[in-house]
Amino acid sequence: MTMDPRLRIRYEIETMHELLAELDYYQLLQVKAACPQADIDAAFRVEGRRLHPDRVSAGAPPEFRTVANTVFKAVNDAYRVLRDPDGRTHYDNELRAGRLRMDQEARKAAEAEAAARNDPNKAARTEKGGKFWKLALQGFADKDFNGAAMNIQFALSFEPDNEVFKEWLVKVNVAKEEIKKEKATHNAYKIRI
Repeated sequence: MTMDPRLRIRYEIETMHELLAELDYYQLLQVKAACPQADIDAAFRVEGRRLHPDRVSAGAPPEFRTVANTVFKAVNDAYRVLRDPDGRTHYDNELRAGRLRMDQEARKAAEAEAAARNDPNKAARTEKGGKFWKLALQGFADKDFNGAAMNIQFALSFEPDNEVFKEWLVKVNVAKEEIKKEKATHNAYKIRI
């Protein structure tokens, strides 16, 4: 004999509610921590639809709606953090440190990291790193790619784990190579007929 599907999902939600403090964001979305980024969206669509309080609370006691809302909010929270690759990386660090949920401070740090990726002027985290980073950005704007590369290297000596600095160093080196290629193919003394 099989159990009524609505009753089964209620039991599952009640069990999830009891275990909520022990479940990480990946477990809430029922994906592996090493899953591809695209799986996060797909998992949320499935779990969000399956656990939505309006869907599962029909005919249930009123206190069950509160439980269903709590579980659904936790699933939403998991998705909000994991859908952004920067937020996911930050959460993975939190998870390795033994924290299953991101507090306000951790979220702000993740948002600042994402803002730094989008606005290179905010990428530096230290005063000394920031000094050389500003010089590097100015060098890049002036097309002084050698100076920009040198200043990024100096900035990296103060912030060796700064991913934005590393990305820009690659960008500067690509620009330097393009200039070299352009100079090699351009002959100012070539006579055109």
